[in-house]
Amino acid sequence: MIPVNLKNKGFTLIELVVVIVILGILAVTAAPKFIDLTNDAKAANLEAIGGAMSSGLQLINSKAIIDRQDGDSGVIQINGTDIPLYNGYPSVRGSDSFVEINAQVKAWLDIDAVDRNTARGNREAAIFFTDKSSANNQIYIFFTADYDQKSVNFKCHVLYENPESNNPAKPIINIETSDC
Repeated sequence: MIPVNLKNKGFTLIELVVVIVILGILAVTAAPKFIDLTNDAKAANLEAIGGAMSSGLQLINSKAIIDRQDGDSGVIQINGTDIPLYNGYPSVRGSDSFVEINAQVKAWLDIDAVDRNTARGNREAAIFFTDKSSANNQIYIFFTADYDQKSVNFKCHVLYENPESNNPAKPIINIETSDC
């Protein structure tokens, strides 16, 4: 029979401390990536909006061509809402109010959104809010929860622009997610 040394069974205190320290370091570095998925979810939502916007623009352009409204200016109606057009795509008219811009966006992009002024007064009104930069023919879609951070420098939004020029091009959709 081989003698068994009872002192060699189990772990030493130092070994246990080293394992606990290693597990602690792993938990501190890896856990936040698994626990906080909010940023990833927000980015995915904006990517989905950008994709839906792109598809919606193709449908609007097709309707504009069929209705012969694809020139320098035009108007088509979607779900009872007049959509002003430039080059067959939605334009951003400076004279349109925030409420009108929001109604236009919601007509061709089915999202839960309110206008900027409604979001300012009630952060629970909708998941998203629309804003505009009429000088640049731009429409922004932000998360209502991010209202206090909103600006053109806040990189958690979808930006639509249809710039007027002598050489019209297709509209531009930019999806910014680095600050989400």
